Order: sequence, then C-alpha cells, then structure tokens
Amino acid sequence: MLFLALALAVAPAAATPNEKADAAPAAIQKLMQNCDAHKFETMVEVTVDGQVKHSRVKLCGTEGQSDADWLRTLKDAVKKTAANEEMPKPVRDQIVAALNAEIGRLTGAASLPPPRSSAKTSALDGLSALPPLPEPKQAETAAVLPPPRLVAPSSAANDYAALPPLPTTPPPPTHVLAGAAGVAIPMLPKPKMSFACFTPGEGAEGPCTDFTRDTFVTVRADEDLPAGTSVRFVRNGSTEADVQLAQLKRGRSMRFALPPEVCSRVTNGSLELRIVRTVAALPTGQEVGSDGPYTLRC
Repeated sequence: MLFLALALAVAPAAATPNEKADAAPAAIQKLMQNCDAHKFETMVEVTVDGQVKHSRVKLCGTEGQSDADWLRTLKDAVKKTAANEEMPKPVRDQIVAALNAEIGRLTGAASLPPPRSSAKTSALDGLSALPPLPEPKQAETAAVLPPPRLVAPSSAANDYAALPPLPTTPPPPTHVLAGAAGVAIPMLPKPKMSFACFTPGEGAEGPCTDFTRDTFVTVRADEDLPAGTSVRFVRNGSTEADVQLAQLKRGRSMRFALPPEVCSRVTNGSLELRIVRTVAALPTGQEVGSDGPYTLRC
C-alpha cells in the first residue's frame, strides 16, 4: 500500500518542479503508476504562505488484493490519517471525509443486487415477480359501491321533483352529554342578568371595564335566576374559579370579591365572565353566555 499525503504541504512554497520530482524516489513513482486493481484518489486544498494550493492524495492497493481487503485498507487509512498529528487538521479532515465517502460508496455498491444476466431487459420485468392482486370480495364491493339509481321522467318515485324539500330552519343547538353516547340536551337559555364592578380607590360602582385583585363584582338579576346558575372566571382561556349564585329573585343583586385564584401566579392578562347553568342531566354545567374579555391587572 502506498499513501502519498500532501507532498505540497511538506515541500517549500518556492520549490521548482525539478526539486519536487527529485523528492519522490523512483520506486514510489513506479508504485503510483501501478494502481490497476484498487485506487483511491482525491484533491485537497493546502494553504502555503498564505496561498491556497491543491495537492493530490493517492492510495493504491497491492497486486492481487481482494475487494474485502481493499475495503479494510481504506478503513485503516482513515484511522491512521486521523491519528497523524503532523498533518494539518484541515487537511486531515478533507482526506478522512473523502475516504469515508469512498467507503460508503463501496459498501453501498456491495449491498446492491447483482445485475440481470439477460441482455434484453424490459421495464415490466420487475412486475412479473410481484404477487397477483387479490380479487375483491363480492360483499366488500357491495359495501363500497352503492347500487345505481335510475332517474326517469316517467317514474314519480325516482323523480327529484317528488322528493320532500330540504328544511329551511336549522334545528335548535344541542349539548351532547359526555359519556352518554346518543343522548343530547337542548341548549339551555341564558338567564337575564347584568354585571357591575367596584374597585376601592377607583370611583363608584359602575359597568365593568377592567379587573384588579381588589375588584368586587355585583350580579343583578333581571329575572328570577334558575337554580344551579354560577359565574365562571376564565383567565387567558383557562378556567380559574366558579362562583355559585344565589337563586335571586328579579331585581335582587349579589356582591362578591374577585376569587383569589384569578390573580394567582400572574401579573396581568385577560379575563372573561362566563354564565354557567347546571341541571340534573348535566352535572358538569353548560356555558350559556359570556361577558368580556376584560383587562386583568394583578
């Protein structure tokens, strides 16, 4: 094996062509020309006195060497090049990368199936080795393809004009119970109620505009509130607290402080007040209305 590593990096920059030729013995010159069996060759960039030069790196196998031995030679060259501290690192990296690419090429070529011996090949030759497609079952075909429907003007049963008209009004919204497949509850009506807010030191009570941790909320019933009505505080899209409302009569009101969970672990954000109704068939509650979003300053 001959590994000629960067003669340009070793020779002086001002060396003449004759001096370079003298540096390589005649025996090495002969070996470099005898690479008929196995050969690896690459070009690397070398910086000499601030100028970029190109040097050829050549690796030859021995006469009679097998492909497997040649592959081991390339892997051995990678190890020895990487361990050669006398060679500049940029140059080592270029050689190692080129060797690994050659090893990958040879390894990939070895894993490919051997070529077909037949001189005449066809684009459809590979299809003959594939298994035949399964025949579709009659039941599966009937399930996928519905029977054709004939539409004839003389048949009133098949005339589209005889079909009933499509509904013009959508059905009322429903709320599907979790865990109860096929059971649905109509959307519950929103109770008539209004909100007012009061923050100490910021004026009298009035319509809610923003919230702080000291804000008080007043709920006024504009009709008799049904049992199971509550106010849900949703901060930045996440439910933080629910406040159960009394079964207020029309014209009565209820005041309570902002739940401490709303301002827990935050400094500011957005806040929504959602009206929730709970019935026996829907213990988790149903959101029937919302106010906001409002600015939250904690």
